[in-house]
Amino acid sequence: MSSLGTPSLGTPSLTAGPRRRAPRAVVPQQELKAALAARRLRLHYQPIVDLRSGRVRGVEALLRWQVPGGLLMPDDFLPAVAHTPVMRELTNWVIRTACAQVRRWPSWTVSVNVAASDVARPELVDTVAGELRRHRLPPQALILELTEHAAVQGMETAGDVLQRLRALGVGVALDDFGTGYSSLLYLRDLPITEVKIDRTFVSGVERRDDDAAIVESVARLAHNVGLDVVAEGVENESQARFLRQVGCTCAQGYLFGAATAAIDVPTRVAPVTAPTRRRAAGQGSTSVPPVVRAQIAAMSADGASLHTIAAALNHDGLQTPIGTRWSAASVARVLREA
Repeated sequence: MSSLGTPSLGTPSLTAGPRRRAPRAVVPQQELKAALAARRLRLHYQPIVDLRSGRVRGVEALLRWQVPGGLLMPDDFLPAVAHTPVMRELTNWVIRTACAQVRRWPSWTVSVNVAASDVARPELVDTVAGELRRHRLPPQALILELTEHAAVQGMETAGDVLQRLRALGVGVALDDFGTGYSSLLYLRDLPITEVKIDRTFVSGVERRDDDAAIVESVARLAHNVGLDVVAEGVENESQARFLRQVGCTCAQGYLFGAATAAIDVPTRVAPVTAPTRRRAAGQGSTSVPPVVRAQIAAMSADGASLHTIAAALNHDGLQTPIGTRWSAASVARVLREA
């Protein structure tokens, strides 16, 4: 999801969750520069969750503009300055601010979107290297995202800049995959480390076979060439279960938490990580509903084998806490916890 949210930073989609449909404001460059100088710009952060462990892997930094009466989303103001020098200042500010913030979350990564114009300028590498040194961050703590649109605008130059960024150890994500030029050449020719599947496809995996097939195909293809897969716009557990089954590495969306100010991130994330981690591991006294736990105990007391109990649970349409079929091992785990 594009942090800066402009065509030159990818596509106008920095926001997390439903996008505002308010008319885009015509923002003079000087007004936006003044907002930057007056510290009226904000970064909000949305958690990115590892679907295998249930733990938060990192956050995506999302830009906001504080105005009287509320916050402006990037679609409201960035298109007017997408191809101006102000965009470079904004990108540098976002990278600097995000690096300073993630220093306080040492086990997480932070994802920042960059524009086509950014990856066309070699000095971006020096900017990133300088911020990593200043904040004493390991390079792998930073992931730069660009959309297919941004990648295709300057393929030759972008490839060189991205190669140098990868040489630093910084991650590179191809954002909104499937909504732009959708060329598999990018997976082969660009030095990317992960693919982000657009919410457009994720939202349809429960009701559209073609969306489900696309998501599954992208996940398999990406894994086959050694890339992580992040699904965007995950809103319910059913979607998360499907994504986990087809091999998506990580996910972000309202199911795990909306974008919020940095000060609120730890409290917003904590309720998500602990239950999700227990479900992923199949552990904890509250992971299995009491009625199912009692059913397992009763069948075991009657002398049923682990395999027989698992078959009976599956026949009744019951699933483990992570949405998979019961096995002898998962039944044994419940019995050990009794």
